[in-house]
Amino acid sequence: MDLPDPAVVEEILRARGCPWPRPHVVTTTGSTNADALERLTSGADTGLCVVAGEQTAGRGRRGRSWVSDPGAGLWSSTVVRDYPQPARLPLLASLAVVDAASQIGGPVVHVKWPNDVLADDGRKLAGILVEAVARELAVGSAAGAVVGIGINIDHAEESLPAPGATSWRIAHSIVPDRSTLLAELLVALNNRLTTEWSQSLADYRRCCRTLGTGVQIDLPGGNRIEGRALDVDDEGHLIVDDGESARTIVAGDVVHATIRT
Repeated sequence: MDLPDPAVVEEILRARGCPWPRPHVVTTTGSTNADALERLTSGADTGLCVVAGEQTAGRGRRGRSWVSDPGAGLWSSTVVRDYPQPARLPLLASLAVVDAASQIGGPVVHVKWPNDVLADDGRKLAGILVEAVARELAVGSAAGAVVGIGINIDHAEESLPAPGATSWRIAHSIVPDRSTLLAELLVALNNRLTTEWSQSLADYRRCCRTLGTGVQIDLPGGNRIEGRALDVDDEGHLIVDDGESARTIVAGDVVHATIRT
């Protein structure tokens, strides 16, 4: 199984000016998010990253499972403490994937609100799951979160985890070195966390495939709305014109987007 080399990742982090620690890399685990949450509540600081070659109980948004075939992807979860607006973290994590792909000459990718990364053909290449801890932590009293990022790397067409998915290999023909990709992903995430939000929001709007499209959105609780995605506001919420008014969508799944017009 091809895993990132923690020493190589640490070397790249230092060379790129990122102060985060060497990642914790394991062959298999239940869920990297669960592992990182455990370390967060035990006092781990921002930048502690757990990476696995396989997850046996990976999870996605809204209680879904996350398929993570052995060796086929890069599954990582990173601790973030003291970030003042946790609702922005999924957007920043999506941008970190875009930044990392650009940095290493990977495929052209875009974001889909709120937390998917798409290849140029519109298929899903990566997903984000941010889980926050609001209760008092073992060290200090500030809330924290774990940013889980799953990237499909080496799947062939016949082994894709779900309809509408793709992989780095399919989108770009070349499988990236996992140590380099992980290091650049962490560098990019650190940069996004420390960059002015206004700049990241402008970047997100520029590469968001959702904006300007007709959408159907499944809301928490089971309701669905239809309309046209107009903008992402200062808090990272989606603004949708449903034909009667502009509605602010805090959370939901975009289940369909028409061709941009």
